[in-house]
Amino acid sequence: MNRPIGRLPRLAALLMGAGLAASLVTTTPGDDTTAQAPGPAPAPAAYAVTPAVSPFVQSGPRNIITRVQDTYISNLNGADHSGEQLLHVGTPDNGTTKYRSFLKFDVSKLRGADIKSASLRLYNSYTGSCDGWWMYADAVSAAWSQSTITWANQPAPSAGYQTSANFGLGQAACPDQPVDSDPDTSNAVKRLDVTAMVKAWTNGTLANNGLRLSAGESGSVAYKELCSMNPVATDPACRLAYYAPTLEVEFNPGAPVIAAADEYAVNYGGYPATSPAVEFYDSTKPSLWPTTGPYQRWVPDAYHSFKDPSGDLLRAPFAGGTEHKLRPAGAYETTGLGGKQVLVVGDGQSGLVAVVPYPALSGARFTINVGTNDLTNLHGVELLPDGTVAVALAKTGQVKLYTKAQGAVGNAPSAYATAADTAALVDAHSLLYDPETGSLWAVGATQLVRYPYTLGSGKLGTPEAFTLPLNANGYSSPYGHDLEPVYGNPDRMWVAANAGIVQFSKSGATPCYKPSRWPTSGTSADGKPNRWCTDYADEPLVNKGGMVKSVGNDPVSGRVITTCAGDPAACHAPATGADAWTTPAITFVDSTVNGTPSRHEEYWRETDAQYYRVRWMVPSYN
Repeated sequence: MNRPIGRLPRLAALLMGAGLAASLVTTTPGDDTTAQAPGPAPAPAAYAVTPAVSPFVQSGPRNIITRVQDTYISNLNGADHSGEQLLHVGTPDNGTTKYRSFLKFDVSKLRGADIKSASLRLYNSYTGSCDGWWMYADAVSAAWSQSTITWANQPAPSAGYQTSANFGLGQAACPDQPVDSDPDTSNAVKRLDVTAMVKAWTNGTLANNGLRLSAGESGSVAYKELCSMNPVATDPACRLAYYAPTLEVEFNPGAPVIAAADEYAVNYGGYPATSPAVEFYDSTKPSLWPTTGPYQRWVPDAYHSFKDPSGDLLRAPFAGGTEHKLRPAGAYETTGLGGKQVLVVGDGQSGLVAVVPYPALSGARFTINVGTNDLTNLHGVELLPDGTVAVALAKTGQVKLYTKAQGAVGNAPSAYATAADTAALVDAHSLLYDPETGSLWAVGATQLVRYPYTLGSGKLGTPEAFTLPLNANGYSSPYGHDLEPVYGNPDRMWVAANAGIVQFSKSGATPCYKPSRWPTSGTSADGKPNRWCTDYADEPLVNKGGMVKSVGNDPVSGRVITTCAGDPAACHAPATGADAWTTPAITFVDSTVNGTPSRHEEYWRETDAQYYRVRWMVPSYN
């Protein structure tokens, strides 16, 4: 991942800087300033940016909300039911046997957060009537223990917090239909709005003693069986962790999510104990990260309903993800929580490429393996609106496309053994789809390339290439690492490299170069002062040094986050024993520290985190 700033032979470097070296692609009209007249630059002020996504956390063993306990009680016995796979509410025999269930979640790490919404997610395994009947959730007024609670000693409900829902599934006439590959689309997944009680728990106005589930106790039509917090592998429905009772909370609205791929296998506790992960952070107060940690994590494991029956999808241990992006679901749109947005992930070490429902983060809608790090060195992934997934392979110097059909879940490796299309690009590192020009952009060692793309074709068009400005020393390659949209200006893209950070103008309509550390006036004087832009806000702070791995701006606040490793002028040194291309710090450029623009580093675990790329979770392409 870390590419040294090597010295090229002097003549070759000069030729490359002049745009005369051998092309890395078939054509390079972008390097010829007479090839086409630049079009008018779009007006940023008139451009409506898709808002970034607010934090959304689900209770679970990796998350800041945890499941504490659950059980059910009966009027006919005082047995301990806390280890069973089902919860019961209502009566199955018209009032002779009555059931109520109790659950508790730890929401202490959300204390003080601005709660927008909260839901209790349940899986309805059996019902007394397909017509659907009401069930109720109440906050309770006293503490209880799942192993000792009985009908006789059950706590009373707290007045004013009751919520309800009407549903019924699980009989032959209305069967539940679990979907292992995409659990949130299962018809038996139901939700109750518990916003009021969660707000009260987190702001301190109500003691968190958990909640009670109940239903009508005189007629069996209201009876329900629900999956508990104890999945059983042999159960036809209640075998997935996603079907366990789960508290879902959206909080701090307007504070976009930051996601980072962390190679460090921290001991999370729970299942499994250790694993690198894609980690999600609330951007409101990064200084609190050491206390809260990531609010949620994703790993391709059984807990997240990720199945790899043949062992092909993960050909080596998952390393946290080399690239991850939030995208509109497009061709993968479904009903359910993950219907509108998906997370596309690529992991260089294992070779895994997957499209995962977001924010459900359970199951997958596309899976392939492009080869492990020693074969391909996967660095970039991008999801196109037609469901095609593009990958950038640094070791083989290729951009490849795989269609939605090739990545259909359950396909054997032969389905994606040959890509739908392949283009050569030396040291291909990052990809960005651009709906404004109908193009896929890619960056490599010395070139930024635009490939026209017709949706549904699975084929790249004739490329247009732009030579990256030489490193500040005037003769070595810049080694492009990252492409991201400049949110708020659809004419611009961020380009990060070993040389530094610059913005690229797609139209080239307006002069945008100002003296900079990189590109220098010498390397920008190649006819491209309208392309390589250094006139953006706080450029000296953003473009402070080289060896940059990622960069991006928040469309809500304008804050910039970046990661770099290897340049002491700008980068935090990797953790002891960590890969040289990683850093334990996420660097911010904003005015939140002292009211004036500043560059500051934020950490979760300064001594051992191992980040490569960090992203704002924004679903729009530009």
